[in-house]
Amino acid sequence: MFIYSGYGHLYNHLKTPIEISGILSNTDPDVLEDFFDDFDFIEYDRLLFDEFRYFFSIYKNIRQQEKEQLIE
Repeated sequence: MFIYSGYGHLYNHLKTPIEISGILSNTDPDVLEDFFDDFDFIEYDRLLFDEFRYFFSIYKNIRQQEKEQLIE
């Protein structure tokens, strides 16, 4: 999904911490695709893993809350 979204360089930089942390385990690929549609990291020369994790965790939590509100 990183390469498809134009962030292959970001994945190459963050691959090890992403795999070790498991942050993308059990994540629907559509969620990651939507995340990259909503967030623009092109300007970042070196995005830290902690920054990526922070943005992605917030995005994922907001998306989950919206999904739960639709169910109610």
